[in-house]
Amino acid sequence: MSVVQREERPKTVTIVVNGRPREVPKNDDLTFEEVIGLAFPNPPTGDGIQYTVQYTRGHGNKPAGTLVEGQSVKAKEGMEFDVTSTNRS
Repeated sequence: MSVVQREERPKTVTIVVNGRPREVPKNDDLTFEEVIGLAFPNPPTGDGIQYTVQYTRGHGNKPAGTLVEGQSVKAKEGMEFDVTSTNRS
């Protein structure tokens, strides 16, 4: 009798960033910087560039909110992020 080993796949959830689905590890915290990287593979840089990260459909204790630099939020299936860049002038 042979034993068939199943390959352990990391569990993921699908989130939506700026209208595009993205898969991320389940139960991981997503940082402000990681969400920006998911929204903009080549993010705008330079003096005065700032980002706004808003989310909805989060976990029950905080289903919606805003992330700022240095903050993170636990990823949840179906969570939605809206990331915008602005040029401070």
